[in-house]
Order: sequence, then C-alpha cells, then structure tokens
Amino acid sequence: MKSALTRISNQYASLSYSEALFADYVLAHRDQIIHMAIAEVSEEIGIASSTIIAAVKKLGYTGFREFKLALASELLNPAGAWKHTPGPKEPEGTDTYRQVVLSNIASLKESLETMEYSLIQDAASLLLNARHICIFGVGTSGVLAREAHDFFFRLGLNSTFSEDLHYQLLAAARLKEGDVALLISQTGINKDIINIAEKIRQNWPPHVSGSPAGKGSGQAIIGISNYMGTPFAKYTDILLAPLTMLSTTHDNNFSFRIPILCIIETLYYTISEQMGEKYQSALKANRQVVEDSSVNHSV
Repeated sequence: MKSALTRISNQYASLSYSEALFADYVLAHRDQIIHMAIAEVSEEIGIASSTIIAAVKKLGYTGFREFKLALASELLNPAGAWKHTPGPKEPEGTDTYRQVVLSNIASLKESLETMEYSLIQDAASLLLNARHICIFGVGTSGVLAREAHDFFFRLGLNSTFSEDLHYQLLAAARLKEGDVALLISQTGINKDIINIAEKIRQNWPPHVSGSPAGKGSGQAIIGISNYMGTPFAKYTDILLAPLTMLSTTHDNNFSFRIPILCIIETLYYTISEQMGEKYQSALKANRQVVEDSSVNHSV
C-alpha cells in the first residue's frame, strides 16, 4: 500500500473543509487513530462518519479500515520514504551516520526538483522592504527561527525573535501594517505555531493567491516548513516548503533541519543581491566586528 501520510500531503488542498478537519486530526494523532473506531473519530472531531468515508475514498482507499491498515503499516515500519535502504554494494548494517547523511541527501535532492526559486525571491523582497520582521518558531523550529534572525540581523534588517511562547503570542497580536511575519514549522502540524498563525490572521486577511502582498509591500505571512500539504500551509501568503511527503524517519515528529537551513541561507543571499551596494556596508560592519573580537595570530 502507498503511504497514507503522503496521500494526505499531496491531496490536502483538494479536501473540503470537513475532510481537512479529518486530515488535520490524522496528522496530529497518527499513533492513536489506528486504534480508534470510525464512530470515535467522528465524535472526537465533530464531523459525520460519512465525511470520514468520503475523505478516505478521496485519498484512494475503499474504506476507513483500509486507510487505518495503510497508516498502521507506515507507522510500525518507519523505513518510510526518507529512510535510506543499503544498496547491494553496501554492507548489511550500514552505520547510522551514513544512514542519516544519505537520508538528508535524498531530501535535498527532492528539494532541488520542487522548490520554486521565484517564491524565495518574492519572500526576500517582502523581508527586505518590511518595516519590521517578526520571526516565530516553537521547540526545535525555534532553533531554526533563531538562525533566521541571526542571518537577517547581520544584513541590518529590523528583525526580532523571542523563544518564549507567550511573547510570541503577544507579538503576533501587535503586528502592524508594513510588518512581515516569518513562521517556521518543521512538520507543519505543531499546534502552538498554528495558534500563532491564527492570531495573526485575525488581523490580517490572506492576500490574493498568486499576488502575495504585492511583492514588497509588507504585511504578509511567510511560512518555512519541510512539507507542502499541511495544516500550517493554509495560513501563509508565501510558503517555502520543498518536500511533498511527511517523514516517517524520525520519532516524536522530529524532522529534517537541513532543507530549512538551506532555505534560510538562500534567503540571506537573495536579500543581499537585492540590497545592492547596501550589502557591502553591512558586510564590512560584520567583518569589522569579527576582526575586533578575534585573537591576533601575530602575538
């Protein structure tokens, strides 16, 4: 059977509102739902059982039972799409480091095929022209958010990030016209980051599809994630997400960092190109700080 999580990811945009509620529940409770009856799921989500049947059929399954079997098989055998399988020339029991490296290489190769550089250019323009860039990220995604803040700060952009969730929620409520919100979610299913996105959306309606915030006018939500078709995606004006399927390689929804780090670094260089001569001034200031704080090797 094909991956149930992959099918949800690929077909999420085609689901109705109620069917998407079911998909969201599956993504957030994948370990529990394989043990639940359809009536329990229906009651838990607050939708009709017939809607669940319609959703799983749209995903290509004959019924809820077949869907659960496919999902259980995927969860109980996490060899998944990104788990590297040793080839005939590789020794059995290939070391863990090699497994990790090759899995990340596989994810980066897909990102080269799917990531649209024009979206990165649009996002860079918004960030460069923003009155203020407010960066959001929770948990392990917060580590990546801190990395993004470091890159933008070195360019001289007005960028802020707080690791405290309460401060992030407060910042989300205080965004003003001309600001840009940059939200990072590795998996795209974290409830805290989605709550932040919902709070921002209360004040900012989504921009017209295909014309995100007018390319440089500010007041937009830029999302960075690993995966395209997730609940997080629908809150963004620009989504930078290179992978089409959810990873089953990692436990506890831990996910790839390297594709997101590549996106952040690409944003840095794209913004620097758009800055023109101003970039040289920022670069000179950075180099001066490094030189002043470095040990004099001639001593």
